[in-house]
Amino acid sequence: MLIGLFQRQNEELASANERLTARVAELERRLGRNSGNSSVPPSSDAFGRPGKKPQARSGRGRGRQSGAGGSGLAMVEASDVTEDHVPVARTGCGNALSEGDSIGFERRQVRDVPLSTVEGTGHRARRCRCGCGTVGSAPMPEGVAGSPSSYGPDLRAPAVYLLVFQYIPVERTARLIKDVSGAEVSTGWVASLLPEAAGLVADSVNLIRALLVMGHVLHADGTTTRIGATRRRLHVACTDFRVFAVERCVSFVA
Repeated sequence: MLIGLFQRQNEELASANERLTARVAELERRLGRNSGNSSVPPSSDAFGRPGKKPQARSGRGRGRQSGAGGSGLAMVEASDVTEDHVPVARTGCGNALSEGDSIGFERRQVRDVPLSTVEGTGHRARRCRCGCGTVGSAPMPEGVAGSPSSYGPDLRAPAVYLLVFQYIPVERTARLIKDVSGAEVSTGWVASLLPEAAGLVADSVNLIRALLVMGHVLHADGTTTRIGATRRRLHVACTDFRVFAVERCVSFVA
């Protein structure tokens, strides 16, 4: 009878030991995960960043190597605008110089962007009365909003670009537009551009999605991003020529 009891206890202990061994292995696996060997973000590294593996030295010094070609800003043949500068001082004989006295010149080119400031354009749709007594009204141009005052497409497009492609927050986008152009746009106006832009590209997005589904080889991946206090995962499906991305809320389990 005691032998049977000991056998049952041994079986229970063996089963418990197997479960605990598997549990310890799983915990060690989770503890060893970091941003360097898995897809978890760097902010989740519990014990600091993983050390970088030493790279094999090539024996070359840092910086541009001797004999390597340069990559400076090259001059172009014809500038958009050319300004001629004539010496203002008189010559030894006392006569003033003019451009007609030139025997050569030294060239320099400066590339810059014009100062960009917001400009307001007023639109007045006239109502005209014909000799027969009929009154006709001209429509507003296409692209002019129905509100009495609005911002045009040349200001709306850069705002969407800053939000979507450069990942600049709404408040900083509004501040950047104000600093660069002088337009005092509100954060509400900036945020309202995303749904509007999404509606304009909806047909293109659906076409890209259909072409990706029809592709023979498709790459899929995902990375994490933070929107406000919510952590989200950005899923990407793409080929060499097309990209489709969608954001989804994700919760991380340690």
